[in-house]
Amino acid sequence: MAQEDRNAKKPENLRLSHRSRNRIRPENGQEGAERLVVSEIPGAGRRPEGGQAVRPQQTSAGRRPAESAAGQGVRRPQQSSVRRPSGSAQSAASGRQTMERPQQSAGQKPPGGAQSAAPVRQTTERPQQSSVRRPSGGAQSAASGRQTMERPQQSAGQGSAGNRRPAAGKSPRGSSEARWARWEEEKYRRQKAEKEERQKQKKLVILALAAAAAVLALALVLWLVFGKEQEPSEPVAATQESQTNEAAADLKLSDADFSFTVPPDKQEAGTMKEQKEVADYEGYAVHYPVLGNEAVDGAIVKRVDDIISVFKRQVQEMRTDGRTRMVMSVDYESYQTGEALVSVKFNVKKELPQPKEEGSMETYTYRLSDGVEAALSDVLTEGYLELLSAKTKEFAQAQGGNLKEGAAEAADANFRYYTWNEDGLTLYFPDGILIDGVSETLSFTIPMEELSGHLAMDLVGNGQETQAPVPAAEGVDPSKPMVCLTFDDGPKAATTSELLDILEENDARATFFVVGNALKGKSAEEIIRRELALGCQVGNHTATHENFKEISDEEIDAQIEGVNDVLKGWGLPATSTVRPPYGGWNNHVRDVVKYPMARWNVDTLDWETKDPEATIQCVLYDEVKKAADGDIILMHDIHPETIEACRTIIPELKARGFQLVTMEEMFAAKGIPYEAGKVYYSSGDIRTDFGE
Repeated sequence: MAQEDRNAKKPENLRLSHRSRNRIRPENGQEGAERLVVSEIPGAGRRPEGGQAVRPQQTSAGRRPAESAAGQGVRRPQQSSVRRPSGSAQSAASGRQTMERPQQSAGQKPPGGAQSAAPVRQTTERPQQSSVRRPSGGAQSAASGRQTMERPQQSAGQGSAGNRRPAAGKSPRGSSEARWARWEEEKYRRQKAEKEERQKQKKLVILALAAAAAVLALALVLWLVFGKEQEPSEPVAATQESQTNEAAADLKLSDADFSFTVPPDKQEAGTMKEQKEVADYEGYAVHYPVLGNEAVDGAIVKRVDDIISVFKRQVQEMRTDGRTRMVMSVDYESYQTGEALVSVKFNVKKELPQPKEEGSMETYTYRLSDGVEAALSDVLTEGYLELLSAKTKEFAQAQGGNLKEGAAEAADANFRYYTWNEDGLTLYFPDGILIDGVSETLSFTIPMEELSGHLAMDLVGNGQETQAPVPAAEGVDPSKPMVCLTFDDGPKAATTSELLDILEENDARATFFVVGNALKGKSAEEIIRRELALGCQVGNHTATHENFKEISDEEIDAQIEGVNDVLKGWGLPATSTVRPPYGGWNNHVRDVVKYPMARWNVDTLDWETKDPEATIQCVLYDEVKKAADGDIILMHDIHPETIEACRTIIPELKARGFQLVTMEEMFAAKGIPYEAGKVYYSSGDIRTDFGE
């Protein structure tokens, strides 16, 4: 009713009865246009007095009759099939004017703002041409009195042209067309977003499937390349296993793996005996002589046990899968010299993973009288080292090679391998240690006639006089082997006291070269007194451990007497021997120092390794350094690791027949003067000239 009232207030000629929207089908590639028909019908939209609106009757021509000036209701004409005029021509009967406009979008309001009270029928015209012609003059049809104006075709989803619209400037109160349009628009956006999301998910799935396919393809390629080798077929695997078993069987030890090549004429003394132990892949066989002399045989067996112990330890360290071949064969040579000596030379051959093969030798000489091992210094008189050095240089020169530096110097370490026989003294130089470029073992024999002036024993049994026996020091047997254990840099309460306990338990003695700084400790005096009470010797290692070659004569004297002053202050005797710090000396130092200087020929390097096992290996098992009669062995009583090593070294040396004596005792027992102006490396290596 409110709408009707608003229409009633408008001028007669501007009232809209209804709108008719006609869609024109496209022809000739042109899009259809929408035709809006506006009729100016006087009194349109009013209700008759009876309160009911009268619809105009549709004519047979499909056009509305003109509205009466009296404002009577308009009847809708009856519909009939009407042939549309071509183009944009105006029907003379209808008096309508048309104008085409673009199609309206979904939810858009129709233009004009005004709505007719009654719905307007829409018709669609198919234009004949691409452009729409407007009738000339804007003439109205006399029959209908309506005016038409063409507009663009409305798109799908738009509100119909017949829906009511609020007047211009008024809010669309109660209208559902705007809400419907917004809902349609929101629905479209949701559908679009969902479609995009589905496309995105589809792409991700495709990418994932492609990646999985690539991984599978790569795995297949790798399997084709490597898998067949790693996973052989059952027949191939069985063949490989069979081959492995055959190879393992070939690696198993047999008697042929133990080689003994020494000819019988070199096994002069004793009869052969064997110690053998063989597993599948590990084993040893050791041949050695048995003389029927209980003392000598016991000493030889002891050496054989040492060789086997070293091999077993190597096997334990190198064992991996249980199928690694590790073999040791030990053959021997044996010689007897009159009724005085017997010498044994062991040829040791090992097959180990690291190194692949190892060969070595060991030589031992025993006195037949008591089975004690005899050093060169026991058989030869003083000055023998110079003789051996000269003979070795002559031999090397005869070989036509270059003598290695220091290899033939007058030192016991250069002549560790030797045997005595009726012909004389044979010296051995294994592993190419004598001449450059020569790797095999070299040897030569010094005839007995050339040694006759240096023999301390009757080796030939011709009544030759020998040197008178040396008066033995108290508690020391000159006929038995002996070594000097020497300890530097003490005393230290925690370690030196423990070392003294070990010495006392084993009835052994040692020489302690003390440092003045260490004598400042609270328990230092007590430790020194105990050392002396146990029969040990206290030597001088200077006040602050300065290198004699780098300080003045006055400082050398002060360094030595600084220690003596402390001892005399305690009422104890001064030291009678000096060990130069770092072993540093030269001819000038020799002349300045008024005491015999003690060096060493076995350096355990315990201060560097700080490893008990390394120290034990050096003193007891090292092929070159292991203890021998007359050796001076260097250690340090300030390191706990050294004390731990001594728990094994000291009782083992005693078990091997060594006497553990002091420096003074050893040289007195061997009849060697211990005096100033000389440097003592061992009982067989005493030097007075430092050299260039």
